[in-house]
Amino acid sequence: MIYLPIAFGAVFLVLFLAKCKNERSVGGVFLKNATSIFFILTAAVGLLQNQSRIEYGVLIIIGLVFGMLGDIYLDQKWVYPEDMKKYLYAGFISFGIGHLFYIPAMIRASGIELKWLLIPAAAGVVVAVGNLILEKPMKQSFGEYKVIVTIYGFILAFMAATAATCAVLTCERSFIVFAVGGVFFLLSDLILSPMYFGEGKNTPANFVLNHVTYYVGQYMIAFSVCLLPAIGS
Repeated sequence: MIYLPIAFGAVFLVLFLAKCKNERSVGGVFLKNATSIFFILTAAVGLLQNQSRIEYGVLIIIGLVFGMLGDIYLDQKWVYPEDMKKYLYAGFISFGIGHLFYIPAMIRASGIELKWLLIPAAAGVVVAVGNLILEKPMKQSFGEYKVIVTIYGFILAFMAATAATCAVLTCERSFIVFAVGGVFFLLSDLILSPMYFGEGKNTPANFVLNHVTYYVGQYMIAFSVCLLPAIGS
């Protein structure tokens, strides 16, 4: 049953990319939102199949909902370009909040000691600082978004590195899948950054790559809910 929302999500993603890779449209927004709804349904079905891990499942679902909201906000900047700043900030904040739900979900479910969080913290600092250092060499200009980009970069890297740390320390399939999903999420934002803050990078190819890596990441995070061993098993 868990594969049904994944299959529907894949279909809607293909339809969305085919319709919007060259031009945004109202119909495309519907298809994109449908794709996001199905990754939330994937996690919900996973929780129904693994009800003993309700805390983990609920936290992941909340994080996914904020991810969908982030997508909706970012899409609005194309519809209302005069309010681009407001929607861009809202998108960053929504995605950041989503990651802040993923992190405690993994920590509590894995039972790792808090001292291990020094590794994700270091990864977050490296990515945040590296992003600033490479801004000019990568021909990007964050401008007034520099602070929010830096904060978000830290949170995103912290989330992905937390998943990798949990995967290494526990060897659980759920955290391995989550960690791979976190890497895909990170890759999607690495592609998105020059599309937003660079010149000549908002191409159909980057549009497709950004969305494919993003949705693969979110669906893998959602799928991790059903893979987590039941309590007492």
